[in-house]
Amino acid sequence: MWGDEPQLQAFRERLKLLLIAHQQELNPEQLVAAEGDILFHQGDSVETLMLLTQGRVAVDIHYGDEIHTLAEVEAVELLGEVGFFANGKHYADFRVVGGQAELLAIPGQALLQAMLFDVDLVVEMLSLVSERCRRGNQVIAMLLSGIEAVHDDSQEKIEQATTELGGIHFCIAKASKQLQKLQKQCRN
Repeated sequence: MWGDEPQLQAFRERLKLLLIAHQQELNPEQLVAAEGDILFHQGDSVETLMLLTQGRVAVDIHYGDEIHTLAEVEAVELLGEVGFFANGKHYADFRVVGGQAELLAIPGQALLQAMLFDVDLVVEMLSLVSERCRRGNQVIAMLLSGIEAVHDDSQEKIEQATTELGGIHFCIAKASKQLQKLQKQCRN
């Protein structure tokens, strides 16, 4: 989601194998979604997971009256697993961007049943989620350093923080630019 995740490629390959091996039990439904279609809505119950096989999907978080795009993911990516394994609710909207998308819809309970027989896949998914959590914690630390640098009016630390943040992902790069604007406003 935020760059090159080494576990992601292995996970994608194992997921393809799992889908082939358990095709009969999973019976995935093939879908084509148009640009702008919302696949999942934030707060809705997770009944189905989707495998994005072609296209791109934006991950949009609603916070009060604001909507923030956290990421754009490309095929092959599993959608809905975070909410499924966490609290059973989608944490974001998943919106098709950049043209149409092709997906496989998989009932969550059927996937869970199939995963009971594939320990390697479960371990790879845990590894992937752990890596995303670790990276999220790094981003939080960088953002806090940037905010502290603005507070201290430390140009050197602001430049370091904004350079590091700018290389992560477009939504984090946006936060980096906002830190720079904030510093300029504080100086005026």
